[in-house]
Amino acid sequence: MADLIPSLESFQISNQKLRDVTDEFFKVTSSIEYSKIVKSNNFSLLHGTHALELLNTRLDTFLLQKAEYSIAKDLDLTEATSIISAQLKCLTCWLGQNVGVPNSLLSSEYISRILESYTKCGNFESIPLRDDSWRTVVFKFSILMISTAKFILNLALKSQIYEDEDINTNTMNLNWFFELSNNDIFKLTLVSNKTWTSLKSQLSTAEDAKYFDFIKNAFQILQTLSSLDSMFQWEIPLFNVNQSHKDFLVKFNNKLVQMEKIVEKLDGIDLLDMDSIQPPVGSFNSNAQIDFDNQSPPKELQILQSSWNDCTLNLTQLFNDLIDVMNILKSKNIIEFVEWLKHLESKRNNTDSNEINGLHIIARIVFYSLINSNQTPDSNPIFNIKNLTFKDLFWTYMKDFALKNSKIDKEMSSNKRNKNVAVLEQVDYYLDAISLFWKESVMLPTLNPSRQRQFKCKELKYWNMRQSETGSLEDYFINLNFYKANEKVYPLTFIIIYFKLKAISEVILKSIELSLFKDVREYVSVYYQLILISSQLNQQISDLILMANTNKNNDSVLYLSFLKNENNLIYQLSILKAKQFEMLSFLGFNTLPPNLIQTPMINPELLYKLQWKQFHNITDPEMLNFKEFQDRLHQSVTLISDVSTFVPILKQEMNGLVNEFTKSANLCNALVGKMRWFEELKDVKALKFDKLLEELAKSKLDTTELLEFVKLKGKDTVTKDYVVNIVRLGRYSCFPGVKLSKKN
Repeated sequence: MADLIPSLESFQISNQKLRDVTDEFFKVTSSIEYSKIVKSNNFSLLHGTHALELLNTRLDTFLLQKAEYSIAKDLDLTEATSIISAQLKCLTCWLGQNVGVPNSLLSSEYISRILESYTKCGNFESIPLRDDSWRTVVFKFSILMISTAKFILNLALKSQIYEDEDINTNTMNLNWFFELSNNDIFKLTLVSNKTWTSLKSQLSTAEDAKYFDFIKNAFQILQTLSSLDSMFQWEIPLFNVNQSHKDFLVKFNNKLVQMEKIVEKLDGIDLLDMDSIQPPVGSFNSNAQIDFDNQSPPKELQILQSSWNDCTLNLTQLFNDLIDVMNILKSKNIIEFVEWLKHLESKRNNTDSNEINGLHIIARIVFYSLINSNQTPDSNPIFNIKNLTFKDLFWTYMKDFALKNSKIDKEMSSNKRNKNVAVLEQVDYYLDAISLFWKESVMLPTLNPSRQRQFKCKELKYWNMRQSETGSLEDYFINLNFYKANEKVYPLTFIIIYFKLKAISEVILKSIELSLFKDVREYVSVYYQLILISSQLNQQISDLILMANTNKNNDSVLYLSFLKNENNLIYQLSILKAKQFEMLSFLGFNTLPPNLIQTPMINPELLYKLQWKQFHNITDPEMLNFKEFQDRLHQSVTLISDVSTFVPILKQEMNGLVNEFTKSANLCNALVGKMRWFEELKDVKALKFDKLLEELAKSKLDTTELLEFVKLKGKDTVTKDYVVNIVRLGRYSCFPGVKLSKKN
């Protein structure tokens, strides 16, 4: 590069005549209209790039001066508190704000010195420590921070979760992590009770006492994180946790209590104006990582701008999510297990519609490692349970879902000698194939919401392919006289169709949550499709209930009834949302975006097909095609135009929807009680139904307000003076609110 671009010295220009114009450049360019390009014919893009890079220290690591900090002097309590709290900010910035390791952990001069010392000498002898010194406490905490980071990274590698948006290392060389045994870490980071007592005797104010308690709590936070390593050696009695497994119960309950206490301490941390306590100058340096073979430019040091509230919130979410992950071990059967997986998958840690997060990254990698512990190439054990594979787990799920007491179940569990070998071989092969895919489904909580949606699109194609294959397989069973020729129920196919319909519904709902639909035109078709799929899901579940009743499978009937009523909540809300967007279409808002109207070859039908591209090859059911969508919308808009007839009909329909919705919500709660799920699962279900009921009330209010516009405003007046706002804050993620507001 140096051969291509002449050095500054060759221009014989003094540095005083040069000025970094990056900020002014971005200020000017921010006023340029989106998608427009401004370029002078006499100024190439290459020259522009060089102009931006020239003397811009943010683009070249080696142009930054490293601020040297002397750590020879002792620290007082306030300085120790400020450094340790900043190091916790480093950790949470790295894990929660997509900030790389170099720009967070390695920005600490203490961590930098420890790594440098150990790398050169292989020990810590070059760092003189004194037992009763706050400086010693900070060094011990720094070693604990390094070992915690190493544990997290090793776990992430084992869990195959190592993407930039998850565990960001900022393309740096990680060889600076030295190897220490757990015993070494314990010795190097242990602060004795005698030391704590000596340091405590030096406190003089109530504020000092709060700082002192905080530092002790900070050690416990990292020690608790590091202690998670022991979980991967547990012998877990999955679906069979009882008093006969006292050793497991003691370890399991102790770990839960340990993490719950951390959450209580985080909630109760009461520090006086923590953000105003500044670390000593130079103790955190944005270019400290240059000594550790960083391979990318440094970024602005975000920990200095990050608030302490953000740090404690991140840590609270981390431990709450870890507790939720561990609660899966409370499942008494596979149905509870799957339902809790659904909760982990859909759990969201923030209300920011622009940044939708799943489980905390640490909880995700712990979940993956826990469920795949001690995995070997020759086996696929779950929770370190010998001989338990995903195939076994999937068959248990299929059986408890709807196949218990079916002909296949009886054949597989029978002890008789004259079994139908041909059928059993085909079923075994069938389970082998599907369980591999189902394993990925079990791992969905380890993905962020966008990746979850990508997997759901893949899952949808998979079940669509499997549906015809499963039907052919069960036709083969008829030819073998395993099924009676007049038997209309195809149990395996019925379940696959349910999986497919459920996948369609979830792809649409996740797409709404991720705000992939932008205008009124798209939302109309979204809720039309949801109505169609939810209706078919209800019918499919009814068929499964009939099949379970025939097999006298009461547990399945109970669970399937719950699923039907839960799906009915989505169905009723989708109808109400469709009414809202139909009214907006009537008012004239159902138009293409202005930047697409004049684009050649772009038309509503093409955009509709692009919107539903992932469903193009799906058959049985057929999704609404463009003509069907247009016809349905035209009929609705025609009805709305007769305001005197439409208003009473809509009010009557809304009352009916509210009654049906309330009845289904009450049934859901009653059925959850009958299934005797563990308390945390019952609580999250009850909370979900409460939020849906709350959304129903808000959606009814939105619909009533839109009705006033239909009655009082003409089309031209509304579209001229008002704009549609899709409201996400404070609304159920898959059913955002709709408001008309005056144009500025």
